[in-house]
Amino acid sequence: MDLWKSVNGAVTIEVTSADIAGMLCALHEHCIPLEHVQFKDELCCAFRVQRQHVKAVKIIIEKRGETWKIIGRTGIHWQLRSLLKRPVLICGITAIILLTVLIPTRIFFFKVEGNSAVPDRYILELAAQCGLEFGAFRQEIRSERVKNQLLSAIPELEWVGINTAGCVATISVRERQRSDDKTQLHGVTSIVAARDGVVREITVTGGSAACKTGQAVKAGQVLISGYTDCGISIRAERAQGEVYAQTYHEISCIMPHFTAQRGEQVAVIQKMGIIIGKNRINFSQDSGILDTGCVKMYEENYVTLPGGFILPIAIVTETYIYYEDRESVAVGDLEDTELPQIAQSYLSSQMIAGRIVNADVNISRQEDAFLLSGKYECLEMIGQERLEEIITP
Repeated sequence: MDLWKSVNGAVTIEVTSADIAGMLCALHEHCIPLEHVQFKDELCCAFRVQRQHVKAVKIIIEKRGETWKIIGRTGIHWQLRSLLKRPVLICGITAIILLTVLIPTRIFFFKVEGNSAVPDRYILELAAQCGLEFGAFRQEIRSERVKNQLLSAIPELEWVGINTAGCVATISVRERQRSDDKTQLHGVTSIVAARDGVVREITVTGGSAACKTGQAVKAGQVLISGYTDCGISIRAERAQGEVYAQTYHEISCIMPHFTAQRGEQVAVIQKMGIIIGKNRINFSQDSGILDTGCVKMYEENYVTLPGGFILPIAIVTETYIYYEDRESVAVGDLEDTELPQIAQSYLSSQMIAGRIVNADVNISRQEDAFLLSGKYECLEMIGQERLEEIITP
């Protein structure tokens, strides 16, 4: 069967007749071509005719008073007709064809490579603002525009490249090399006082001293200048050194006598949601206001396909753990030990370097709280570097 006959379709007919030869002669006289004629016995034979001749064969055979039946159908025509009886299969095949044609024209998956300090999610959010987002047409993506906007928005990036293959877009980046902050200082700097004090020690390794031991200085006053008078010229450089001064601090802190602590766990509630792109759908309602006896844990799990491709779809799980509130009394010697230690720790954290030399602390109890009022004498390093402005005539 050639191609046209296969497309047109053929039918195999079985005829029962007392005069087989006469029946075949009658069909031949009406110019009906027969194929694969087979004699099964003296009263029965089978043959194949093209689909358009079936009606004529039926009329001739019934006019002669013979019986017939169709025992087979072949060809593309009959296969397509059988598919019409299976709409689900047709819809599936059509969907596969459309997806095969349309999917390569859009971007559905993203990969970021070459980054270590800049998070992938931050890069993808900025790329989406430039048009490189889920479902974007490949032909509409302007890689140069996206690269320029990413470089402008993220100073940490030195180079950006965008490659698309099928429905996958790969964003390749190269980050700027970080160098020591000291090597990035340019120009003339001076060391100035961070706070008021009386200078006790001064060490100069660069520049010239602008104060001396025992001198009272104010915050912002130059302690070590970056300009040095060499007689016939002035040398400008970066000032280096340390200045320790005697400083005074006053601290007041308060702590309640009764504190609320977390008790036993009483309930755990989980609430689910889904994030699709930038939109979030919550499956339960919540005011978002938590009391002191509740702890909230938040978790996002993005859908990942085989091969490491992450879809912009995430399952959100929020876990609320409820505890009993119980009241406990502060330790009896709090005013003698813990509260002064808290004040000293805070003061030490505010110093660049140094120590507390003397402390005058007064603790009193007012209603349900302890009140600390302290005066501290410290020896601390007060010098901090400042860039000097160079004015050209």
